Amino acid sequence: MQIIVTLSVALVVGVAARAQTEPWTALAKEAANLNRSGEYPRALDSYTDLLSTPAVKSNAEVYAFVLSQMSDIDIERGAYEAAETRTRQALDILVKDNKTRTSTFAIAEGVLAEALLGEGNGGEAKKIAEEALTLGQKTLDPLTPRFGILVTTLAQILHETGELNRARRLCEQAIGIFEQARDVDKIALGSAYQNLAVIDVRQGKGKEALGAVNQATAIWKQTLPPNHPFFVYALNTQLSAYLKLKAFRQAEKIIPEMLALSDSQFGAGHPARVTLLNNAAAVYVAERKYSQAEPLLREATAVSKRQFPAGHPLVRNVLVNYSHVLEKLNRKEDAARYRAEAEVLLVFPQKQAKS
Repeated sequence: MQIIVTLSVALVVGVAARAQTEPWTALAKEAANLNRSGEYPRALDSYTDLLSTPAVKSNAEVYAFVLSQMSDIDIERGAYEAAETRTRQALDILVKDNKTRTSTFAIAEGVLAEALLGEGNGGEAKKIAEEALTLGQKTLDPLTPRFGILVTTLAQILHETGELNRARRLCEQAIGIFEQARDVDKIALGSAYQNLAVIDVRQGKGKEALGAVNQATAIWKQTLPPNHPFFVYALNTQLSAYLKLKAFRQAEKIIPEMLALSDSQFGAGHPARVTLLNNAAAVYVAERKYSQAEPLLREATAVSKRQFPAGHPLVRNVLVNYSHVLEKLNRKEDAARYRAEAEVLLVFPQKQAKS
């Protein structure tokens, strides 16, 4: 279970780039730069101000693009439902203005696919990401970062749905696009290497994963602040690679830094914490240190129930893992209760979990 880095954050001004002489573009650049640096609340405030400017309000394509960027921030903050709502609003605006065959529509579809993936709806996410990429092939230069982002979006969804070979090919394609771009976007390039590392882990290639994630980290350090959320994802991938290599000592060393940085950057209730806690616990389970795994999985279980619908695959995965650890700790009644809850979700995935 890994975290793939979303890439629409790498879009700087997008549609605004077509109108550099407009006074609102300075505000657009400010918002985009705050987004890129991980200052998400300030970025949302700037984007909100941008939406109220007359020039943006009167331009459906620009207005929809800004909504898509705000949705991207929602995704980074774990607010997947808000991201879906905002992006569907953007798409509705474009439909009403007859802008469905534009690069802006493709970009909005890509962000919507990411939101749906976060909500656990991999099937619909894949369908929309495929549509976004097809439209992007017709409306975007295939060697620009914006097209590379659509490629990576589909790759991350295919990774989650188990189509690893195609996901790998798309990640490698994205890396080539970002490396060949006239103005190399280091955030996007680093993210592409991180995403490739995630696939390496899934395919059992621990050494290759470490090489790719270390490359991602080196690239990000050239442009991102040291406490940027993306470094949390890199630490998680390093931990998982060491776990694949059975290098448990190295994996354990990563856990305190990863969890502390995620707590400061995301907050204790962020959905990404579920994956981070679950993966950290996996290290201790592999070492049969069940008493150290238990509090991590207890927290992961609580967060997953608050942040995800009952049918989300992460909820059941964590319940199964927690049940296993409780069994090993001889807490058989508790283990049976969580195991039964996981089985109910398998048979009736839409049944609401109760905390």
